[in-house]
Amino acid sequence: MNHGRDVAFIRVHEIESRCRQPMHIDTTILPLAESRLLANPEYVDVGRLPEMLKSWDILVAPEPDPTPSTFLQLVSMSSRWLSVNALSIDEKRMIVEKDQPSMIRLLERHGFEPIPCSFASYAPFGGSFHCATLDIRRRGERQCY
Repeated sequence: MNHGRDVAFIRVHEIESRCRQPMHIDTTILPLAESRLLANPEYVDVGRLPEMLKSWDILVAPEPDPTPSTFLQLVSMSSRWLSVNALSIDEKRMIVEKDQPSMIRLLERHGFEPIPCSFASYAPFGGSFHCATLDIRRRGERQCY
């Protein structure tokens, strides 16, 4: 078992996936804030996460709410778990799909401030908020977690 391996500036920790065709990490796990992680229970066995995550607060994603558009269900190249694919702005605020009330409630119960936005029309291109962004500048010091 891999317990972490330094590669250049990055430490890599292997996470087992139960997904038959793992291709979309943003629908599998999502770091939310320091020591807080959102996990898709269909793809990840929370009890088998790497040792370094054992002390983290793991939020188990709720079953995705039905997609309002049959067209989007048919053409999405990604997972039905796009509700996990949110975008953290800071330690509290997150941009989430407005048509996923179960996810919004989960985040609110855990002290986050979800910002519901419509982004379902991006789904046919293979993702949601986290996939469609690229942060190029971050404030603060590099941290290992």
